[in-house]
Amino acid sequence: MRVTERFGITGPVDFLDVHVDKDNRLYVDPSAIRYAAKAGEPWATSAYRALTDFFDEILRRLKNASRHLDGESMLTEFHEPRETRLGMSKFGYDGSGASREIGERIWAAIKDNPLCLIEVPILKRVEHLPMFVDDLSNDRVSDLTSRIIFEKLVAFTLDQATKHPSITLGEPMEFQVWDTAAGVWSTKTYALPDAGTARQEPLLLVPKHVVFHSLRMSNRGYWSVPVLGAVQDSQTTIGGNGKPIAPSKESLKDRDDLKDNIRETNQQWTEREWIQRRTNLLERYEEFVDGKFTPLDDDEILNRLGL
Repeated sequence: MRVTERFGITGPVDFLDVHVDKDNRLYVDPSAIRYAAKAGEPWATSAYRALTDFFDEILRRLKNASRHLDGESMLTEFHEPRETRLGMSKFGYDGSGASREIGERIWAAIKDNPLCLIEVPILKRVEHLPMFVDDLSNDRVSDLTSRIIFEKLVAFTLDQATKHPSITLGEPMEFQVWDTAAGVWSTKTYALPDAGTARQEPLLLVPKHVVFHSLRMSNRGYWSVPVLGAVQDSQTTIGGNGKPIAPSKESLKDRDDLKDNIRETNQQWTEREWIQRRTNLLERYEEFVDGKFTPLDDDEILNRLGL
């Protein structure tokens, strides 16, 4: 049963019309939020500011050894936001709750990372993490993103309940939120739409233009576009006729030293290009991704969610 079926809504909706009784294999993509914010969309602007503020605080704690435990706790103590019904749980929508292990892995990858510790950090957003952290899956980035912007999603959900009066709210419940002022995970009480199943199971609605079937910024995409492009530029020579001779990207993709550990290659070449040329490959990749950005349309969403 979908949200629109549950509440008897007809016609187009602004939210993702998920199945309420199982996980739906789409993900909240922080790059999509950034893209919408750049276009001036108010909700996305607010949500992206929350993501930016969260990671800025992580960076501040990274640079202060006495606050490393506090920084790590920001990444290990968040709970999977099951209310969105997004992700890849094998049974229903009750996820595995592996947030602590994932958070520890993220912290280990960034705590001594020069890309975070330079005066003007390069690795500075949630959407940058998959390029430098091993086995950071789509659903885990979506989980962290959704939890950081939880209050923004609540505001969107309640706005949709006003727009569609048939959406009924359940009893108030406590939910984990990030308290920016205190710099800690905290709880707040909200009344959210009730899925109408056997036990009270709240729903958190998600704007459909900020979800995708995968993360647009991925480790392999980063490797194959700006990183191998940088390798290509560094190995370009000038031939006898005065024309540049560059190795093909296809030949570079077959080189063991570049393909055997893609994230290590990403790290090495991102650092190299910044140190030697003051070129920010992550910014270059964001521009590339934004240039090809197209939100999923309703037919694509329906195909992804299934009947």
